[in-house]
Amino acid sequence: MQLETDHLSGPLNAQLIVGSEEELPVVESAYIGSEFADLLEADLFNVMLVTNQDSSEVLRVCGETDVVAILYTNGQKPKAPEMRKATEMGITILSTPLSLKSIPALLKKDLSELSIKDAT
Repeated sequence: MQLETDHLSGPLNAQLIVGSEEELPVVESAYIGSEFADLLEADLFNVMLVTNQDSSEVLRVCGETDVVAILYTNGQKPKAPEMRKATEMGITILSTPLSLKSIPALLKKDLSELSIKDAT
């Protein structure tokens, strides 16, 4: 499904940090959690990674998987070096004040077309 501005400002209550509204990615699945070994093993495509972990490890894992967007929860935002690297990698970064625990139910309700792997 194509992420749209309505998804960001509506159910996800997300702010676009890296990327543009005109070039939001197509997302087929969502991986929710911070157990990146599980993400590496999962057979997911066009992934939106939903995590509450802000570290350089997040982008390293994205380089090894098919992550096209990262949604940071709890209002977290990456540091400038991670934002530059995400731009170089073509990864959209979003931030939401919502908690990691609240995202699975929200995605199932409002973005039901996504295949969801909840590793929380």
